[in-house]
Amino acid sequence: MNNTAKIITGVVAGAAAGLITGVLMAPDSGKKTRKKIAKGTKELASSANEAISEQVDKAKEKYAETLEAAKGKYNASLETAAEKTKNGVDKASKALHA
Repeated sequence: MNNTAKIITGVVAGAAAGLITGVLMAPDSGKKTRKKIAKGTKELASSANEAISEQVDKAKEKYAETLEAAKGKYNASLETAAEKTKNGVDKASKALHA
């Protein structure tokens, strides 16, 4: 599990623990408690969704950066190979005509 996953898991677990503790300690009726649970669950889901969305965006950015770097290295390798091939052909041609 990477650090990002650990952080997200910690945030969600902490929020859930806080929600449960708050609900269990509150001296409300069953109906009010159920409403609090529903509200807390929605807030927890929203918080988790935001954290996950941020990580997805970061992953997409990293992917795009890595892809561009790979394309650059690929193109540079192609240029080097083309240059070396041209030089080899030129040397062979000179050797044949000499």
